[in-house]
Amino acid sequence: MSQQSLFTTLHNNLIGVIGSMTPVPTTSSFLQGGMLTPEEFVAAGDLLVYKCPTWSWAGGQHKVDILPPDKQYLITRNVPCKTRFRDDGTEKKGEIVEDDWLSVAYSSAMVAEDDIPEIETDAEKKTKSPQKTQTTTTTTTTTTQEVNSDDEDVPDMETFEDDNILIQDDPATVAVSVSNIQKTRTYDISITYERYFRTPKIWLFGYSENQQPLTAQEIFMDISGDHAGKTVTLEPHPHIGIPFAYIHPCKHASVMKKFIARMQEKGKTPRVEFYLLLFLKLMNAVIPTIAYDNTFDYGL
Repeated sequence: MSQQSLFTTLHNNLIGVIGSMTPVPTTSSFLQGGMLTPEEFVAAGDLLVYKCPTWSWAGGQHKVDILPPDKQYLITRNVPCKTRFRDDGTEKKGEIVEDDWLSVAYSSAMVAEDDIPEIETDAEKKTKSPQKTQTTTTTTTTTTQEVNSDDEDVPDMETFEDDNILIQDDPATVAVSVSNIQKTRTYDISITYERYFRTPKIWLFGYSENQQPLTAQEIFMDISGDHAGKTVTLEPHPHIGIPFAYIHPCKHASVMKKFIARMQEKGKTPRVEFYLLLFLKLMNAVIPTIAYDNTFDYGL
């Protein structure tokens, strides 16, 4: 274990001990501080599951008593990740919203100018329409001739044998090639409640194109270079027990507070139930190539 990993482990253990000794928050500080109570986390999770059915609640092996037994954490599985963040060549555009956090407007594909089809005017359509009619007539005549020709090939039923049922080398029986099927990395993403910071905490477990678990270095290829190895590290999942990559929640509250303030400046006061929907939009800055469902628009 490296010195940095040892420091991170000790730091996280200390936070866990302090968090377990901290009284369970019951007063909302969502608008003032960007934080959640356990009850608010459950309410936000319920709305996420309702709005985005790819997410679901799970119980887990190791339960905490501040959350319902069947709502310990949220999870979405088999989330595609088609490109690597560090070598996909996609331009990032955004702004610094808090310290070193980047709010990214990410687009995985751009339409080339040559790919845009031309739009015909009504005059051009009328000019081409007689040609289409003539072509249709010719095709109809040819089809009629083919039907008449096919009648001559119909076998006499008196001479029909069962052996004729078998068609040799039927194209429909040829095995379909799977060489054109694109294999991609996938991720299981889960969200837990972090008692010490009073915010959600997001976890990642990746699979290769051949469904083998990704190493830490491979996972970091799918994470923003500003966060890999810094705000994103590895740790055993609290409810599953195996190592996951996680996004450290130390800045979640401050960034969410700024997002909320921005919405309030526009005359909108978000409800606490929408917390996780806003939170997932924020996380897109850290994992922009992992295509989880964050399409819900709440006016950001």
